[in-house]
Amino acid sequence: MAEHKYAKVRDHLLRRVSGLPVGGQLPPEAVLCEEYAVSRITLRRAVEELVNDGHLIREHGRGTFVTRPRYALKHRERFVSEVTGFFTQMSRQGHTVTSEVLIQKRMRAGTRLGAALDLSPAASVIRLERLRRVNGAVHHLAESYVEEERFEDVLTADFSSTSLYAYLRAHHDVLLARNEIVVGLHECDRREAELLGVEGGSPLLLATSRVFDLNRKPVIHGTSKFLPETAELSFDIIADAE
Repeated sequence: MAEHKYAKVRDHLLRRVSGLPVGGQLPPEAVLCEEYAVSRITLRRAVEELVNDGHLIREHGRGTFVTRPRYALKHRERFVSEVTGFFTQMSRQGHTVTSEVLIQKRMRAGTRLGAALDLSPAASVIRLERLRRVNGAVHHLAESYVEEERFEDVLTADFSSTSLYAYLRAHHDVLLARNEIVVGLHECDRREAELLGVEGGSPLLLATSRVFDLNRKPVIHGTSKFLPETAELSFDIIADAE
């Protein structure tokens, strides 16, 4: 019940602050507690989450104010034990995510992709490249490769409003259990610069990943190219209980 109250207050406050100008001040804590008929603990938990997500800012001795949501510019990709992907994570946070499919074709795996997906270099893979937008603003380039023999319908599926991860779960009953990620820098070429709206040669944050199923077989090999000033990657490291 307490969890339900906290979520309800948080969601209502989010809608409320979304309609206020930057710099607008929230009513005092006591007023909000009375308004929502909740305890200070419940209210503070809801407010704290909005502060952490960048919707609110606390100023000592002054109060709590509306700020420009960090996630309007920064979208934190969280890599944890549940592999859901960027699309699902941002949608769950209330953001509108769309994908413009730029490339959707079959190709020969070759040595590099074959090794990444544990396939023969002669095997056929499907290349899927999307330009991702969050709340209407260009955010990053996502490129994914899957084995065609196993997932041939990926070649014709519509990925403008759904994620590859969700599609494989829904249509192939594939549970994605692990994501291996390497993060580095990438200098964007002319095409990438035009798509992302930056100068050619601008540095991009490059996340290269291999996603595995429960049988430890690589299912997806992909890259995401982010603008450093508009994205951050957040890793949760959990120690093995054994």
